[in-house]
Amino acid sequence: LHYAVENEELSSSSESGSLAAGDALSRAIIPVMNAIDSDKSMQIMTNMKFEKGGSKPVEDGAERVFADVAAMIDGLKVDCYDIGDHASVVRSICEFQENSNGSENPSPGAGFVSLAGGDYISGTDVSNEAKIALDVKDMQSKDNIDAMRTVYKNGGNSLSSDDQPQSLATLSTTSFPRMSEDPMYNYFRYTFRSIGQDEEGERLGVFDDEPVEQYGDTLVTDLMELNQIEVVKEAPIVTNVWMTVTHHLYEAVRECQSMYGASSDFEEENKLDMTYELDLAAAYYIGEGQLKGDKNSGFLLYNLAEKIAPEFNQDTGGVSQVNKKIMDLMNGIKSDIIDQGLCMTSLSDGYLEFRSRVNSIIRTMTIPLVQKFIWHMFITKDSDFVELYGLSILPQIKVCDPSVYEYILEKVVFDDFSFETADDILRALQGSYSCMGITCNDVGELNGRQDGCSDDISATLRGYEITHQTLLPRIVFDRDILQIKVLATMGAWESALDLYAYGQNVVVGGSLNSLKDLVISKIDTLHLGDNFQGFAGKFDDVDEYINAALVGDDMFIDASNDQRIEGVGRMLQGLVTYLYALGELQNASANCGVDPLFNSLSSWDMGAAYLMGSIKANIDEYHSDDFGQTLFALANEMCDYFGTCVSSGKAHASESLVDDLNTGKELLKAKSCTELSLLLEEDITPTILVPLIQGMLHYAVENEELSSSSESGSLAAGDALSRAIIPVMNAIDSDKSMQIMTNMKFEKGGSKPVEDGAERVFADVAAMIDGLKG
Repeated sequence: LHYAVENEELSSSSESGSLAAGDALSRAIIPVMNAIDSDKSMQIMTNMKFEKGGSKPVEDGAERVFADVAAMIDGLKVDCYDIGDHASVVRSICEFQENSNGSENPSPGAGFVSLAGGDYISGTDVSNEAKIALDVKDMQSKDNIDAMRTVYKNGGNSLSSDDQPQSLATLSTTSFPRMSEDPMYNYFRYTFRSIGQDEEGERLGVFDDEPVEQYGDTLVTDLMELNQIEVVKEAPIVTNVWMTVTHHLYEAVRECQSMYGASSDFEEENKLDMTYELDLAAAYYIGEGQLKGDKNSGFLLYNLAEKIAPEFNQDTGGVSQVNKKIMDLMNGIKSDIIDQGLCMTSLSDGYLEFRSRVNSIIRTMTIPLVQKFIWHMFITKDSDFVELYGLSILPQIKVCDPSVYEYILEKVVFDDFSFETADDILRALQGSYSCMGITCNDVGELNGRQDGCSDDISATLRGYEITHQTLLPRIVFDRDILQIKVLATMGAWESALDLYAYGQNVVVGGSLNSLKDLVISKIDTLHLGDNFQGFAGKFDDVDEYINAALVGDDMFIDASNDQRIEGVGRMLQGLVTYLYALGELQNASANCGVDPLFNSLSSWDMGAAYLMGSIKANIDEYHSDDFGQTLFALANEMCDYFGTCVSSGKAHASESLVDDLNTGKELLKAKSCTELSLLLEEDITPTILVPLIQGMLHYAVENEELSSSSESGSLAAGDALSRAIIPVMNAIDSDKSMQIMTNMKFEKGGSKPVEDGAERVFADVAAMIDGLKG
């Protein structure tokens, strides 16, 4: 079939080997087909025949070959789904087969299903998928692991959306590549890959001897091996089913995104596709047999939320707060967005609102997992349950609060959970609620215990205190940077680009602020002088650079994944955080004694925040500098190479900046504007340049040993960091600056990296160091 597609585009005089390849492979299968239908077999043979200079290859077209094979597929006893879909053919073998049998494609809109006693009524027929709840029911009715394993692996009640038998196990084992662009799935893949490689010494991409893509099945299987019957009853729900719900929510969002600006000819079809994906999410979340607000019926996540809600006083009004919110959001998406056709006509009211509501559903789905984790820590004290629910939420924490992730991972996974540590674990967990997008009120208090939970984001950034609480939501921009890098690392480039463009973590005035907004919207507000105007560091170039790396275009068209990841990460860490930190600090200094103090202090605070970031070691013994995404982390990374670490292990530049930023804040309050200006010009600005210069020099050393064809990410890292410092150097010596730029330029397959050698780069920097006030 593949060569039928390849060869229909060729002439009989073509030199391509695919003509002979198709002929040879067809000779293996045609004798088998001949016993089923000799006419169709001979037609296939004629189409696939290799005859140099003879009749046109695949004269009847590849679709004819596909249709003839599909007509015989049952006789071959081959499952059409095993053959799959060819990327260049609109219809799959299964669809050709249905047409050859005289049947229409099954439409998801063939019926509707009432779920949760009518709390959600689907617009499409998702009854087969909802029956996955009956597999859970059957599992929970068994009293031995072998019987549970049979139900888990083989199913027996449910069909997937392509009408194939599915089981609780296959929700996980077939998850990739279906979920390959889903953000949450990739956060989990990233986390379990890290556990396997960093904690258990396994090869990259493996967790407990199995591919990380099926981490859910691995967890359930491990629990079965331990004969943990009660834990196994819940494990598939909070791993495989939970992620399946998120997948169909993301699919619905992607359907909405694809509609924006599309022809109205496809509006009804696309509305049906969106509705279908949303209905599938509801079917897997609620399942068959669930009554509204009833904890004694149903078997899936809706039921889990109903059962745990009373323990946290979250069941007022007859339905748990979690389920009420999720049902309201799902029904609202249908009525407010899909039915109104907004995906086609409005980016903000369509796709972005759809995306926002889906993210809210996923955050709300996390709440019962957190509640069960807390409940098992304090009530059952069962270490296996604590570990299961810990692993169900830790991947979300890893990509926004790494030190808390490391702490909880050690306490509940690698150390046997001890009740004596429960209070400490709870405090650490509560400190990370904001990074999961939930609040203390969302979770509630276990049986009314007063645990002192607070939603306040820490105002202390590595020894610098943010003055105004209203700024705190803005300081978590570095979570976006980290998550973009994680998604890129896992190959989810489209999701990484989407996060860069539309944001995820910074909510100001009820709206998401993105890094792209930061890059392109504030140039006029920054007092950066002429160095960055019309040069390689200007803002439209930065946005183009980041987009090119995320898409794999322009200078990154032949780049390796590592190079694209480093290009994005170092550009955001080096140039973007540097420009905005310096710009905000200069704004504050320029308005010292002029603006209301609130405005100038806010600018100074944000300058400090852009330098330091929110990701820090929240727990003393669990440092997360490796996960930092700003210049502070770069300074601490580079100090080992340059011998500039102090006794704390941190960079001298980092500690100096903290002192100077605190001094500057006091000068601002005292309206000592001349002193503030001198501090900024003579101390802070040169110190900010230190990690950028170190980073560029470090990669000059690394890259002079490489060829331009190297796949190493360090080539792009050196290029990105140099773009932050070269505009400043250009004002001192344009010739030397351009020479450095030429040496550090990333050009896959171009001239040799650092062609003049690292010592030349060091010498050129040294010649300008006095002008940099270093």
